[in-house]
Amino acid sequence: MNKDVMISIKGMHFQNTSDGDNIEVIQQGQYYHRGNMHYLVYEEPLEGSDQVTKNMLKFNESSLSYTKKGPFSGSMLFDTTEKNLSNYVTPFGNIIMGIDTKKIDIKEEDGKLNLKVDYSLDVNYEYMADCHISIEATDCQN
Repeated sequence: MNKDVMISIKGMHFQNTSDGDNIEVIQQGQYYHRGNMHYLVYEEPLEGSDQVTKNMLKFNESSLSYTKKGPFSGSMLFDTTEKNLSNYVTPFGNIIMGIDTKKIDIKEEDGKLNLKVDYSLDVNYEYMADCHISIEATDCQN
C-alpha cells in the first residue's frame, strides 16, 4: 500500500434497539506499516473553526490505539485481552470511557486495508452501547 491514502471511518452504536446511530468521517491521510503494527495518521478540521485535531490509529490483530490531539484530546485503547478505561478531554469537561473489545479483524488487499472492531462502551462507568467501527484505507492512486 502507498503512503498517501483516503481514510474512511464508520461507526455505529446500538442502545437497546436494533436501530443504530451512524457516524462517518472521510479524510486524506498517511499509512505506515512497521513491524507488526499498522499506522493511519490524519487531520480533522473542527467545524466552525480554523483549528484541527491530529489523529493517529495504531493497530494490529489484538489491539487498536486511537489518539486525538487538539481541542478534543484523548486516547482510547481497544484491546481484546482486557477492558480499558480512557479519560477523554473535551471543552465541556472530561469523560471516563470504558471499552470492552470483543473482536478486531484486519483484511489487507492490494491498495486497500480494512479494520473492523466490535466493542461495548461505558461512559462515566455506566453502560452506554454496543458499538462497531469500520475503518478503510485506500491508496489515493486507485
